Amino acid sequence: MKMLWKARSGQNLITSLRGIASKLLEQPFPLRVMMVADRALLRLALYRTDTSGSKHVILNSPGSGNIGDQAMFESFIANVQDEIVAIVRSTDAYSLPSSSLSSRVSFLVLPRLVYSKFAAHYRDIWILGRSIRNATSFSVMGADIMDGGYGVHSSMVEWNIARTIQDAGIPARILGFSWNGKAHPEIVRQAREAGLSGVRILPRDPDSCERLLKDNVSSVTQASDMVFAFPSSSVTSSSRPIMNTDTNAEKKMAVVNVSGLIGSRIEQNVEYEHVLETLEDLGYSCLLLPHVSHSNVDDIAAISSLRARSAVASRARFQEELMSPTDVLEIVRKADVVVTGRMHLSILALSTCTPVIVLATQGKVSGLMKLFGIPDHCVEPTVGFGRRIARLLVGVERNREEILDKVSSSLPAVRALCQINFEHE
Repeated sequence: MKMLWKARSGQNLITSLRGIASKLLEQPFPLRVMMVADRALLRLALYRTDTSGSKHVILNSPGSGNIGDQAMFESFIANVQDEIVAIVRSTDAYSLPSSSLSSRVSFLVLPRLVYSKFAAHYRDIWILGRSIRNATSFSVMGADIMDGGYGVHSSMVEWNIARTIQDAGIPARILGFSWNGKAHPEIVRQAREAGLSGVRILPRDPDSCERLLKDNVSSVTQASDMVFAFPSSSVTSSSRPIMNTDTNAEKKMAVVNVSGLIGSRIEQNVEYEHVLETLEDLGYSCLLLPHVSHSNVDDIAAISSLRARSAVASRARFQEELMSPTDVLEIVRKADVVVTGRMHLSILALSTCTPVIVLATQGKVSGLMKLFGIPDHCVEPTVGFGRRIARLLVGVERNREEILDKVSSSLPAVRALCQINFEHE
């Protein structure tokens, strides 16, 4: 017992020291030093690049229980036809939608490349450089991590890697991402340097584009989110059971997502009770649909908590497991309205011209809804958002044809913007 106690005490001490060191390294000067070290090591590893082949490399977002990340990845491999190497954090972070793709799509697992400041990070930097010297292009799945919303160091690393690879002669780009206009000064510095090096910077909405230009970032071209190019004709689907959406077929169907991320910041159960009561009053049958399930931002846990305390939520159907993006697309295609705290669920719905009301997070949704001419359908997740959504739901009932016309008429242009992500020089 004494030996076990000593071992645990030692592990706790090491963990504490690493935490303290990590915080100290978040200061501006250490961050700059780390970027210089990363850049030097990566340039050395990239010595003698050869871009004459046809291998496209993409640095994926964390994935692992995130339908949006998986949908972006599937969009990329559906629209880039040559050999693809996807850099991932773990072996279970992503899956191929079809086993037939394994002949041209492979994974390179580098767990410490982006989310570490210690020795293993530099090992992964070296492996990255040696592995991609013959790449035709390098892409970063930008999404919502480029402005530091989920960590300053990780955002800086991705900008710095893209810039260094571009300087080594491999065309680099940051694919459809959001920029909240409040980024840490060191992140802005990295973005500016990447732009000056020629990295193609492709924000996914007009608000993000405007904010980047205001921050004096160059090489900016507005695109849209990659998921607008999701293969809608895909025949692949999850092996997990899908809730039967034909129950109460005589009723209209509403898909409602309860975000664990928003629930970690505010008390949202009472707000969703109001949303669900309004939907019932309007004659809807409701399906509670999770979109992300990992760590402490778990939609499944958030929905379960809501159902445990709310009679109206307990009456709604509940998809208790995550599904594939293809399965989700088919469900929202059948829906009459979608209310969601997850942006990529709203994108899948908009892709099928289904009316959407989406809660804003990380400053990344307002520009999306402007693309479709319905900016008021973006709602801030603050106290009282349930009543604001209820008023919008009544508006959807009254003005459905007008809303459908705005979405359907905007969709071709948004899809054209999306294709910019896949244009290779």
